[in-house]
Amino acid sequence: MKCKAKFGIIVVSDRVYEGKAEDYSGNILARNIVEKEDHKVIYYNVVPNRRFKIEKSVEEALKKNVEAVLLIGGTGLGPRDITVDVIENLADREIPGFGEVFRYLTFTKEGTKAWLTRATACVYKGTLLFAIPGSPSAVELALKEIILPEICHAINVVKGVSHWNEKHKSNSSSSNLRSTICNNNHS
Repeated sequence: MKCKAKFGIIVVSDRVYEGKAEDYSGNILARNIVEKEDHKVIYYNVVPNRRFKIEKSVEEALKKNVEAVLLIGGTGLGPRDITVDVIENLADREIPGFGEVFRYLTFTKEGTKAWLTRATACVYKGTLLFAIPGSPSAVELALKEIILPEICHAINVVKGVSHWNEKHKSNSSSSNLRSTICNNNHS
């Protein structure tokens, strides 16, 4: 039985917060992708690029018992791009592999601009936090190719569910390779 993960979406954008731009990446695209896979978005907010506002919104999402929070925007190199700095400061445990895979996949699709993102993930108070760029293509790549194929497994691991007993089937195209490697290592 597939889990039904509870997501929070926090869009970090001065322009969207001030009403100068519309939020397509968060409330429309990310929500649709998450809900199409039978997960739920139970928290949504738009905040400016301000440390306190980002931290407060993360805490509000946690009060709603989300299991994963998507922080969309603020992952670049600009002086106002602070989302990564904020969640790294909150992190109980960093998940460096997320950013590594995100940059690798971005490189295969869009070339060398991949190194300009600081996309990252961490665990904070038993909840997964993902900081991803605000472009629609980045949101789609992060959700469809990295986060959603492993979200149920990741949530269980964070909760302390033994993955030795878990019946985990990934939607990832690398699942056969992973099975082969795992079987060879545990034979």
